[in-house]
Amino acid sequence: MRALKIAAIVGVGMTIAGVAFAGPWNDPAGRVNFTAPSGWVTQVQRANPQTIVLTGNANDECYVFTSANSGTANAPANRVHALNEAMSATDWATIANSVTPMFPHHNASASGMTVETTGFWPIQRAQLGGAERPVLAALTRRPGVDLVAMCWTYGGPDATATYESVFRSLGNANDAALQAAAAQQDAAHAAAQQAAAAQTAPQQAQQTREQQEAARGRNGHSRGQGPALNPGPH
Repeated sequence: MRALKIAAIVGVGMTIAGVAFAGPWNDPAGRVNFTAPSGWVTQVQRANPQTIVLTGNANDECYVFTSANSGTANAPANRVHALNEAMSATDWATIANSVTPMFPHHNASASGMTVETTGFWPIQRAQLGGAERPVLAALTRRPGVDLVAMCWTYGGPDATATYESVFRSLGNANDAALQAAAAQQDAAHAAAQQAAAAQTAPQQAQQTREQQEAARGRNGHSRGQGPALNPGPH
């Protein structure tokens, strides 16, 4: 991982807190988990207040990190689960420019933004320009935190499939609990909607009957007041 020799992420000096090899990597802080591809080495760059990890081999590397999201901090899990609109290029550029080893000039641009909803947690994707080489990126949200991976290659065969394996493995230590909470919240919301519908149904039925009776009354009144016949002279 050649970038290990140079700069730091988000403008702070690099601190190597641990080394691990291919396989599942579990954040001691519980913020982000992922699976490193075979033959990759993983090193922790920062543990607090966010998690930043660099993982890769001689040709490929990914920065995996967390980003606090105040917009979802107080959102219930089911609302975060439902956020499936593709991120804007501006939002992607803001996140990318925080990764100074990739974007030292803070000139990131984004294209090809998509969002995948086949899994429980939507996965945002983008292609990032402005770095020395193309960057593929993915982001998935949890309440209060975004899980992000940005990958590039120094050489060798196309590694898109390998990067995808990293993207799809992104997770949070509380995912099982969050999914269960989301299911309960959805069920509670559906029950509340049903209760509200049941409560308003009689009122709506009464209003419909009153409208129908009023309409019948108007129609009958109109028929009773037809044009008067002129009996003519007697």
